Amino acid sequence: MANPVSADILSSRSVSFNKKRLLYVHDITSLVFGCGAGILQLESLQGFIMFAVSYLSISAIFAMRLCKFEPSKYFQNPVQDIILTSLFRELAGFVMAWTFTYALLS
Repeated sequence: MANPVSADILSSRSVSFNKKRLLYVHDITSLVFGCGAGILQLESLQGFIMFAVSYLSISAIFAMRLCKFEPSKYFQNPVQDIILTSLFRELAGFVMAWTFTYALLS
């Protein structure tokens, strides 16, 4: 029978791998959705709403699909690690792709 205390201990190597995997998913999707916002010629608040909806949706899908509805098994601080840690990094990537694509199509 497994020791319940040892089952709750997370390997720092595994947590690091999970964070890198999530970061990769967020990076790719923020660039894709940024290009989508530029192609749709979204401006101002509409573009930022698209970012918020896409970012939160991808985070939720990641937690549901890859973490099997139990993100605490894969991350030390699930809310911070999944949503807050890379928020501004992904916002910058989104805005970069959004403005670049918007400028190319204008």
